[in-house]
This record gives sequence, structure tokens and C-alpha cells, in this order.
Amino acid sequence: CVFLLISAWGRAAAATYLVGFLLLVICFALAIIAFAIDTLRFNFIRGIGGLLFVAAVFSIMGLVIYPVKFSSEIEMTGINMFSWAYGFGWTTAIMEICLGFFFCCLPNYEDQILGNVKPTYFYSSP
Repeated sequence: CVFLLISAWGRAAAATYLVGFLLLVICFALAIIAFAIDTLRFNFIRGIGGLLFVAAVFSIMGLVIYPVKFSSEIEMTGINMFSWAYGFGWTTAIMEICLGFFFCCLPNYEDQILGNVKPTYFYSSP
């Protein structure tokens, strides 16, 4: 059994993924605040989207460092596979990217969300 945090790459992978996770938690708190206060609703959203992209970059850096250095420095014997946590990390990174696009595009539809747009009716006469 090898403890990974004694090596520099293990600490780097853990630190970059931890920074990405902390940024994700900050984005979650900011999104709750932005949607709770009407004056901040659509002024704050694009910044949260950008911060989500930064969180995704940090998460992906940690998720790339870990398997590359793990497979090159630790001897592989028997059945070696990454745990479910590695797949969960990639799922988190993909969700951060998708939510970043969502939060960046959401202010474009502000009028439709708030109901300020006059409905358009499509009909044809016989």
C-alpha cells in the first residue's frame, strides 16, 4: 500500500482538485444568493459561469495529473483500476463545464424568463 501524498505529484493532484471543488462550492453559494436577490439575478450570473469554467480547469488538471503519474511511478501488478471516485471526478468536471455554458447563456433569455416578452401566436387561416 502506497500513500500518495508523500510525493509531489500526489499533493499537486489533490490540491488542484481541491481548489476546483472549493470554487464549485463558492459558485453554488453565489448562485443561491444571486437567485434570491432580484437586483443581482442577471448581473451576477455570467461571473458565476466564468468561475465554473475556472473550477473545471482546476478539476481537469487534477484528474489528468493523477492517472498519468500513478501509472508511470507505481508498479502495476494484478488488477489495477481507478476507483469510482475517479469517475465521479470526471462527472463533476463535465457538469462544471455544462453549468458554465448554462450560466453564461442564461442572461440572454432574461426577458423570456421574467415574462416580459409579448407572446407570439402562429395561426393560419383556411
